[in-house]
Amino acid sequence: MITFELSCKVDELEQIVDLQRLNRLDAVAAELRGTEGFVTMEYTVDELQLMRGAYRHVLAKCDGAVIGYALVMLKECRTSFPFLDNMFRDAEAAVFNGMPMRDNAYFVMGQVCVGQAFRGQGVFRKLYETLRAQMRADFDFVVTEVSLQNPRSMRAHQRVGFRDIAEADAEPSEWRVIVWDWS
Repeated sequence: MITFELSCKVDELEQIVDLQRLNRLDAVAAELRGTEGFVTMEYTVDELQLMRGAYRHVLAKCDGAVIGYALVMLKECRTSFPFLDNMFRDAEAAVFNGMPMRDNAYFVMGQVCVGQAFRGQGVFRKLYETLRAQMRADFDFVVTEVSLQNPRSMRAHQRVGFRDIAEADAEPSEWRVIVWDWS
């Protein structure tokens, strides 16, 4: 049975790091990247704790093991992650309903991943539903960037309700800024 909960233990964060390593771009065979998806970042336990602030990352667990996650990244942590500056700049410059995102109450989806054996079972959607339940009182939007080289991720985000709002400046042909409107 798969359960969904908010992370609160260091060993859960360590399991997130392990799942990231298995699903990083360089760990997924080139011929499987389009169909299986991939993640581009690998965060440390300390970074995972820092990026969420007072909130919690969302976990999917099976038999006590982390099999999926959705990471909260608050815009206040931006200075601690200079390698993500382009992503934050792109998100803030994006316009949604005629207003720049920087003028809205939003946070960034730091990363979402579902272990290969658990894909296609609604885990992705339930991770986002759990995230929304935790964050909706304080935020109107969740923003992220998805690589066009990751069509599985783009389709999954669109099915949840994300809309494409901007092409990222960093690599115009590769990244798209997407937003899920909760207002």
